[in-house]
Amino acid sequence: MNRRTARQTTRLIPLLTVALLGLATLTVHADPVVETVHLVVTGGPNAGTWDGSEERGGCSAGMTGPGSWGNQFSLPKEKDPAKFNSLQLIVPDAKKAASGTKEFLILFRFGPLIGKNTEYNIETRPAEAKKKGSGSVTVDDRGATAKVSFNVTSGEGYKFEGTIDCKSIIRGS
Repeated sequence: MNRRTARQTTRLIPLLTVALLGLATLTVHADPVVETVHLVVTGGPNAGTWDGSEERGGCSAGMTGPGSWGNQFSLPKEKDPAKFNSLQLIVPDAKKAASGTKEFLILFRFGPLIGKNTEYNIETRPAEAKKKGSGSVTVDDRGATAKVSFNVTSGEGYKFEGTIDCKSIIRGS
């Protein structure tokens, strides 16, 4: 190899290294998981253990009213009518929920988000006229992350127990 070829090769090595690192970053990069849900259903047509994770949605504080806690978990690509795909939660008072609260709205959906699906709605908030079900929700707000646990029973008598592991939290005013 002559000097000119050696110099050109030496100049290309850093460029090739940067290009390869950039390509590796593009192929390895994926959206981070913002929440995972673990759900155990006892009784009814959807009995079983269900797990899911999502890159969007997630936990929120103060978005449904001052001091509130919420969650929006959905798997919009899930089309199987028997599979868990959605959990929504509203807790009016997150501070009260730190030691467990009996005041909440929690919805579980099985099947596609739009179209034929099965929904279980447990509503215990005092301001709501149509109460259904019972149970408790606990919110362990750690600032940047949180863990929510729930142990609830629907009006039909089916039990829903599980956790929401929040990797990030959207905070309102």
